[in-house]
Amino acid sequence: MGETYESYGYPSYCGWIEGLLLLEREEWSQRKISDRLREFFPESKYPTSITSVNRALKVLEDYGVIEKAGSRRTGYRYRSLSSSGVIATMLERFVAVNQQFVDKLQALSVSGAKADSELRRAISYQVGAAKVWSKLIGELIASLNKKS
Repeated sequence: MGETYESYGYPSYCGWIEGLLLLEREEWSQRKISDRLREFFPESKYPTSITSVNRALKVLEDYGVIEKAGSRRTGYRYRSLSSSGVIATMLERFVAVNQQFVDKLQALSVSGAKADSELRRAISYQVGAAKVWSKLIGELIASLNKKS
């Protein structure tokens, strides 16, 4: 799973943590995750410190892959969420990022593309393609939500 995360541009240890939470179903603290990863990856070249684990947990939490419970005072515990929810959350995030892209392109179009017809055409093409992707992904999300 680490290699898969790397291929999407994320740290491999995000995949290690997700794999651990999926294979050993329980609630985990940051320290327990770090200690367990050190058992698998004992060499110093692998980022298994609590700081590295904390960064990865934040990414996984933002994408809806894991759930955090507890508080600063009592300590946080992490567990894996269902895979269909994870996919829907990641797709929803894609649509949101795609919309930001469209908004920026449209702002560029308004600000400087009036005099440059090639730029205006390129922006129009990119905006159209992005909107098609958002529509397709939105329909996929609706389908996933209907099935779950």
